[in-house]
Amino acid sequence: MPQMSQVLRERAIGMLIAGMSTRAVARELNVHFSTISRLQRGFREFGSTSNRPHNRRPRVTTPVQDLYIQHVHLQNGLRPATQTAAETIGLHNNRISAETVRNRLREAHLHARRPHRGLDLTPVRPPNRLEWANAHMRWRLARWRGVLFTDESRFTLFRADDRQRVWRRVGERFSDVNVVDRVAHGGGGVMVWAGICYGRRTQVHFIDGILNAQRYCDEILGPIVVPYIQQHHLMLQHDNARPHVASCCIIS
Repeated sequence: MPQMSQVLRERAIGMLIAGMSTRAVARELNVHFSTISRLQRGFREFGSTSNRPHNRRPRVTTPVQDLYIQHVHLQNGLRPATQTAAETIGLHNNRISAETVRNRLREAHLHARRPHRGLDLTPVRPPNRLEWANAHMRWRLARWRGVLFTDESRFTLFRADDRQRVWRRVGERFSDVNVVDRVAHGGGGVMVWAGICYGRRTQVHFIDGILNAQRYCDEILGPIVVPYIQQHHLMLQHDNARPHVASCCIIS
């Protein structure tokens, strides 16, 4: 509802001073009685009919619209704020901005975070995983001691994905606390492979470049894994990565 003009405010105060009730003045001026009540209370406290000055912008969404914004983003976390802003009409039939949507989400403690990268599972993989879990769920420590777990990981020396966020005020972009050091082209990284079992571990192997099936077979599986599992009488358990399950890596 639009705000009352200064003329209507002064007229309402005059009618109240003349002895009319709050509801009677509201009916006469065609406004809600709570508007007249707030106007009367403000006149008693401050002796003025004008709006009190404040530093914040007027709110452009209703509580119902705030709940709608939260609801659609909880249903679809990948939904952009610009799309919600385009589909939401604020007060006085005005369009709202994407920053307004983000502000309402922050008020509900909803913040932008990177999505979890899940595996693209085919229809066959979930049943296979369930079958493996059911077959091993009753294994005791004595049986797990005979399993060798292996994996490789890549470690980057500098963050270069441009997705790290900082909270800052306007004008503090170049402050030391808001600057992340980086070098051109990511600064390089290193990939390492290792295996662990109960109470023991293999040697750490550094991989220069990309690990494919042939390199996995020639540099890791043959010279490191096979002698190690034969020496300690272990069973190999890997993560079914493509280099691990290639035909050239199958041990006869």
